Amino acid sequence: MKESGKLTGHFTLPAQKGMDNVVKMLCEKWGADAIRDSDGTVLSEELLNLGYDVYSTICLIRADQEWAKAHPEQCQQKYLISHPVTCASNGELRIKIQNGYSHEQYKIDTEHDPKKYWEVIDRTTGKAVSTKNWQYLEHVQEILIESPRKWHIYTVNFLVYQIWETTSMYNYITNNWTGEHQMGVDPRQPETGRHLLKYLDHWIETHPNTDVVRFTSMFYQFPLIQNEKRQNAYLDWSGYLDPMSALAMDEFEKEKGYRLRSEDIVDEGYFNASYRVPKKEFLDWMDFTQKFVRSYTKKCVDRVHKAGKKAVLFFCDHWIGTEPYIAGFEKLGFDGIAGPCLSGVELRRISDVPGNLFKEVRLYPYFFAVNLQNEPVFTGNGDPVKECKRWWKGIRRALLRRCVDRIGFGGYLDLAVEYPAFLDYVAELANEFRTVLDKTKKTLPYSVGKKVALLDAWGKMRSWMHNDNWPQGHIPECLSGLQADTEFISFDDIRKKGISDNIGVIINWGTANSAWSGGKNWIDTEILVKIREWVYGGGGFIGVTEPSAYEYQGRFFQLADVLGVQKEVGNTLSWGKNIQPGLTSEHFILDDLTGDIDLGATNSSVYLSSEETRLLAGTPNNVLLSTNTFGKGRAVYMADYKHNAENIRLLYRTILWAANMENELKKWFCSNPNTDCAYYPEVKKFVIMNNTEENQDTAVYNGAGKMARFSLAPMKMKWFELEEINRLCI
Repeated sequence: MKESGKLTGHFTLPAQKGMDNVVKMLCEKWGADAIRDSDGTVLSEELLNLGYDVYSTICLIRADQEWAKAHPEQCQQKYLISHPVTCASNGELRIKIQNGYSHEQYKIDTEHDPKKYWEVIDRTTGKAVSTKNWQYLEHVQEILIESPRKWHIYTVNFLVYQIWETTSMYNYITNNWTGEHQMGVDPRQPETGRHLLKYLDHWIETHPNTDVVRFTSMFYQFPLIQNEKRQNAYLDWSGYLDPMSALAMDEFEKEKGYRLRSEDIVDEGYFNASYRVPKKEFLDWMDFTQKFVRSYTKKCVDRVHKAGKKAVLFFCDHWIGTEPYIAGFEKLGFDGIAGPCLSGVELRRISDVPGNLFKEVRLYPYFFAVNLQNEPVFTGNGDPVKECKRWWKGIRRALLRRCVDRIGFGGYLDLAVEYPAFLDYVAELANEFRTVLDKTKKTLPYSVGKKVALLDAWGKMRSWMHNDNWPQGHIPECLSGLQADTEFISFDDIRKKGISDNIGVIINWGTANSAWSGGKNWIDTEILVKIREWVYGGGGFIGVTEPSAYEYQGRFFQLADVLGVQKEVGNTLSWGKNIQPGLTSEHFILDDLTGDIDLGATNSSVYLSSEETRLLAGTPNNVLLSTNTFGKGRAVYMADYKHNAENIRLLYRTILWAANMENELKKWFCSNPNTDCAYYPEVKKFVIMNNTEENQDTAVYNGAGKMARFSLAPMKMKWFELEEINRLCI
């Protein structure tokens, strides 16, 4: 790692043929020890022989386009739902089923019998129309419904072939490519499955200089459905639509003992998005998919190892079925896992993966002309330095909690070299990362007391799989850099194992009926009894937005007794709401606030339901923040949560208060919310960090609660030995 006193390595550089001298220069400038290709680029012989580790990317499902063209019936499929049509007249109803969907991306499946695999559904009654009463008119791509019911709404669940592979389509559109559209084949098809393994064997033989095979990713992409204008019509990064096929439907029936309906996948048009509480049939579908993907993945990884090379999973794109937080991931044999990284959540998604494998994140901006929001970056007046700093600020917080082994970038080097300020900044960033890695030795930092558990319908399976741009991602983003260990638990975990003794606080957050809040799980007596008993005995419960929400037995918040608040949803308007305490202005949770509380919500329709509840923000009939005691336990309600420095501190104090751990606050702690710190007991190192681009002053407390003051330049870190920081604290 050290070369003549300089930290080097742990960095993967995207290279491309024709830029050999630039690659050499940047390997030196950025301290890279590995080079990689990107989608659409190749490495020259000179680059391959420079002595750096070589990462070669392969996406098996679109690697052999000649095979795909020769076997279009073995391309990947999925179910789509036609746009709803209202029957406004007697007689018959026609539905043009592919209206609104990209004809570049999808082709209606005419290979398999529609009467067996499709469904026409009366969405007014929710019932399927008998196959005797409809037919598919292939020449006009329409469903003809005979004798439909007037003023009822109808849709069609239909199978399509994906004739333009999703990632290829995204890259093509983003970069204005003009080449051939690539298809993606399905390894579940026996003939294609055998062919792809032979193709991989040949590919390995013809890449003798490759040290690391980076599978991008494996076989099935998360769903990204385009409309006719090449716009996103549907996107779910955790979705399970793409492993579907007529063959999969038949094999599912053989394995599970019952026939899966198209509606089990289409899900009334919601497609079982990750914010939906999963049904048994969909969980069975996920399990069925995972078994196949893992079995086939193991065959691929074994071939890589047999050739003496390392195998890395790129945990993005075609990752469905390979989730690392499901038991058995280690058995796949990957040597490493890599993932894109825009935030602390995405850093932890990779860094927390269990198993003895190296972990690498691909930083942003990707070397594309535009970013994910289609704003200019490596083009015109784009500012890649600003873009990079934007993401690095959040990533660094999480990096201090769980460090990865490597960083790198992706994309096209010829774009990045046009911005010398960016090249300089990446050199600075890379050295900062290597310093963290070198100082900490990847040991774990000090964490307070017991764990914080995030409770939702998914649990461990979806650990850190929350987009920080979505409301449900703000709390995990905050937790990604807090000095409190975090785990993800599900309602099934509580049913089967109860609540672990090492959990101090449970957080339930999200809107009613979502997977994050829990939906019908909240009318399960076993769940309610176990949580109430646990809180009453001294546990802490934090509810955000609509926690424990499900209308049942005169309650909307099923844990209203624990939280001390209830929500008005129109059913209790006649009841007087007479609990009218004043605002509590002094409280442990509020002590660091410098202004008004702003959690993102101004109207909650939540009212106080207990005389013991203390109102910290809002009004008695519009509660924004409140606390309650329940036996020996404590509960907090927040109407919403948005991620920023002040609210990070607010949530940290909330966790400590709910867990009865207020005395733990001033241990390895910064007084200024714009700064962070971490202490690593195994290596006796301490670091403080400025998270802003302005100078910051902060008081720092050591493990004994003694204090020292420091000034930090913008975005800077300061490292100390334990003896040194203890000597400075008085």
